[in-house]
Amino acid sequence: MLRLQTYAGFSFLAVITVIYHAFNSRGQFYPAMVYLSTSKVCFVLLLNMVLVFMCILWQLVKLLFLGTLREAEIERLNEQVWREIMEILFAITIFRQDFSVTTLGMITTLLMIKSLHWLAQKRVDHIETAPSVSLLSHVRIASFLVFLLVVDCVLLHRPLKSFIQTKKASVALFFLFEYTILASTTMSTLLKYAFYVCDVIMEGQWEKKAVFTFYLELVRDLVNLSLYILFFLVIFAHYGLPLHLIRELYETFRSFRIRIADYIRYRKVTSNVDERFPSATPEEINASDATCIICREEMLTAKKLHCGHLFHVHCLRSWLERQNICPTCRALVIPPENGSAASGQQARSTPASTSPQGSEDVHLSPDQARLKAAALAASVYERSFVCSPPGTNIGSSGYSSVSYGNMPATPAPAIGNPDPKISMLKAREAFIQTQIEILRSELQAVQKQKKDEDKASIGDADGAVSDIKGKAIVNASL
Repeated sequence: MLRLQTYAGFSFLAVITVIYHAFNSRGQFYPAMVYLSTSKVCFVLLLNMVLVFMCILWQLVKLLFLGTLREAEIERLNEQVWREIMEILFAITIFRQDFSVTTLGMITTLLMIKSLHWLAQKRVDHIETAPSVSLLSHVRIASFLVFLLVVDCVLLHRPLKSFIQTKKASVALFFLFEYTILASTTMSTLLKYAFYVCDVIMEGQWEKKAVFTFYLELVRDLVNLSLYILFFLVIFAHYGLPLHLIRELYETFRSFRIRIADYIRYRKVTSNVDERFPSATPEEINASDATCIICREEMLTAKKLHCGHLFHVHCLRSWLERQNICPTCRALVIPPENGSAASGQQARSTPASTSPQGSEDVHLSPDQARLKAAALAASVYERSFVCSPPGTNIGSSGYSSVSYGNMPATPAPAIGNPDPKISMLKAREAFIQTQIEILRSELQAVQKQKKDEDKASIGDADGAVSDIKGKAIVNASL
């Protein structure tokens, strides 16, 4: 803010200087105005002053509706501004034939309006997660969203009118598209905030809030994707490939695809909740502390997942809208039909079963530990990529049985047709366990070396003290 004040002060002094020079040298109003409009230096200084006024107006709007910005809002604003500037530069290259001073002013206005939209979305997200929000904050953010929606509609009217009159592609089409996207986004944010206010009024008991929010975001992504595709095709037909739209088009399509996948999964899971998940008995509810981990309230009736955890049915529906895993143990709500869930559970229990063996192998050297890891990986993938060291027995199945010192040979298990996922998990667990063993052995070696060095240094110090005492005795006797 201080830098803006300093820049505005110097800009104001420069404009006052050139205006005084124009009227002092020309003597009359009309020649002075002609000089100010034709001189390049005066024209640049006047445009700079207009930009300063726009920045001051932007700051006033921000202070009125948002107050002091948080660190997260400032960070997002800085990131988005530079990326948006690069996209606008690409857009200018497409509409270079229609570029003028008016177009430059409209682009600057668009950038400032977009920055206000980013701040509004970030502030709404913060309010939804804040533990307590004052009434003034609610009034300011609601007024801000309505203000942005009105500004979008007003600025949308001029390019729409120009496009209807000319009926040809021009730079007005670019502003028509941008303000349409902004208006739809502002409407979505306003409705999302209205859902939040309704939930607050109902003291968090509105069960349909998550469902309405989900459908709202789905419709918003569908509208934005349709607008991006339409604008992309129009610009491509009249001007060529619009490079500034490729990233936005991809991100919008990716977001919409994720929404569709979530919607299909949600409908599949929640279509038969009563049949898919059995109701918990009173004994099971009492045994599970009778508290729903999602809403932190007491459970009188609950649904039981395949993993055994209990939740309210409405809390479970809201959770399944966003996630497909148990909120307690992170297990899949719907296990895969091929039985890989059981295999995954067995794989998760593998580290606990292999920990005793790992404690016995702490005294292995790094080379022996690496060799054991290679043997375990070979047993998993049914291939060996290392040469067999001395003391290695090759079985008839092609696996190697390695003997480490006094340790008994560990033959590789016979695997008929392993599951690739299980094989990958076993190989990863073997690699991690081996790395832990190597680190433990290296840590013990370093600790032992440090103790030896400390003992040696103590011995050297004792010897030096003895020498000094001997010399002192000799000198005293002489």
